[in-house]
Amino acid sequence: MEIFVYITKLIVYGLLISLSGLIMVDSFVRNAIAETRIQWRESIIQTVNRSLLLAVILAIFAQVVQWTQSFGGVEQIATLLIEGSTGRTWLALLLLSAIGLFVQKLQAARLIIIVLLLLAESMNGHASSDSLIILFDFIHLATISIWVGGVIYFLVNWKDGTEQVRTFLERFTKLLWLTIAIASVSGIALTALILPSISYLLYTSWGQLLLVKIVAILIAIWLGYTANTYIRKHQADRKSRLLKIEYMTLLVVIALAALLSTISPLPSAENALNRHQMGDELHYTVKLSPNAPGPNTFSLSLWTLKEEGEVANVQLSLYADDKPKTSARAYILQSIPIEDNIEFPGFIEQQFSLKELKLPYPTLWHATVDIVFASGQERQFSFSFEN
Repeated sequence: MEIFVYITKLIVYGLLISLSGLIMVDSFVRNAIAETRIQWRESIIQTVNRSLLLAVILAIFAQVVQWTQSFGGVEQIATLLIEGSTGRTWLALLLLSAIGLFVQKLQAARLIIIVLLLLAESMNGHASSDSLIILFDFIHLATISIWVGGVIYFLVNWKDGTEQVRTFLERFTKLLWLTIAIASVSGIALTALILPSISYLLYTSWGQLLLVKIVAILIAIWLGYTANTYIRKHQADRKSRLLKIEYMTLLVVIALAALLSTISPLPSAENALNRHQMGDELHYTVKLSPNAPGPNTFSLSLWTLKEEGEVANVQLSLYADDKPKTSARAYILQSIPIEDNIEFPGFIEQQFSLKELKLPYPTLWHATVDIVFASGQERQFSFSFEN
């Protein structure tokens, strides 16, 4: 069911971007389409709008089924749908796409509906409770939509002859370059706001897909620049071939953007380490989250005998099982205030943490914790874990 939910989200994303692009390009670019294709434009906008409405209904159904499997109970599902942020977003998309069917002939009204649809979708993204992320996500979605609209109108105008294509490109190119610039800035801002560490670009599927998307954008920009060079040299045939490739590259960018919107940018925390060990002279709890390649948060709770006094220093040493020499590293843990005070008779509790423990790749890791008391006495324990 989870895969089905992802598929329906991808379909909704693609249709929403396509509908938004068609309407925005038609609104911003004068005579964006040949007169002989105007009837086609109205028909395709209506068709895409209907498809979006059906896709949203299907996505809501898939989401409700998934919630039912996880939570059960009609009352809980109703609460999630009406009061939860995800449920409210789906209901907003449903209502707005339905209203859009009745305002297709009113250009200003349908443009307002598109803005509201994109805003609703941006609230369904990563960390949607952050207003700054919502703003940049909205800007990013809007610019991507303009790209898509340009792709569709370009392909349709191509069938009407070279002259109409040339006219459209002359009017659309400046807008395209502006959207590329805005999309780049908003994309960088989104990445910086979403990722706790830039190294997640290398360690997560989301980051790796984003890097592929960036490469595709750079290729599209280069193709567009080269095509403009041929425009100045009046080499229309060569220019046309380059622009076709450029727009196909942008389609890849759009597909990657849709995929990125459905997966988490952070590693799953389902494998987080949480281990507690009781002993005659020492109790400890170690926590490592998300316990995945890349930056991790490490915390340590110690319960030591009262007669030994307070702990003055804690060092964590690590090495990978497959590369014990080259992977060895050591960290000094910082003392932090006690969050969950759990008392054991005859013991003193102290807590320590390391905000960024970088694990370069998945393997079996061996860890040793060296404890030095204020009195100079030392104690040590070891454990192993897989990330």
